[in-house]
Amino acid sequence: MMGKRLPEIFDDMRLAILGRKKDHNWSESGKEAYDATVGGVKNITGDTLSKTAQRFNDALPYIQRAGYEVTQVEVGLGLSPKIVPRLKMRELLNEEEQAALLDEVRDQKLVSTIISTLFKASAARSKLKFKSFHFTEIELELSILPSVILKFKPDRTDVAAPQAELTFDEKDTSES
Repeated sequence: MMGKRLPEIFDDMRLAILGRKKDHNWSESGKEAYDATVGGVKNITGDTLSKTAQRFNDALPYIQRAGYEVTQVEVGLGLSPKIVPRLKMRELLNEEEQAALLDEVRDQKLVSTIISTLFKASAARSKLKFKSFHFTEIELELSILPSVILKFKPDRTDVAAPQAELTFDEKDTSES
């Protein structure tokens, strides 16, 4: 038997929450919604994550050619499983180099989307100015609804709280 697709899981959740019976019971609906969610997610999470990981692995050489270094990869498990690579920009390609790379990957949907998104994010981050903050990295959330997060950190390197100075009274240091 083939597993349910995500829209079917959402539909089961909706029906469970709204109630399937004439004498609707919210407590029972909550349990049915939970069961529909957990049951559906068990079937799609592993397969979806495996496919997304493989697609990311396929995109990795192009991400590096686009001028980015992958510093970390996080995996989020849940109703909408996701893979979240963190990227640092090594170099900014000029418009001609960007266009050539995008042309090369135009037939690879996910790779093309990732590269295009990185170039758009790079353009956007150069327009964003925050007082006392500088751009540090990009997070790509590869999931059902992909997104990009631009991260900025304080300019100061001494963001840790200052250490309290310890002072001793002469009485404390005398011998007893």
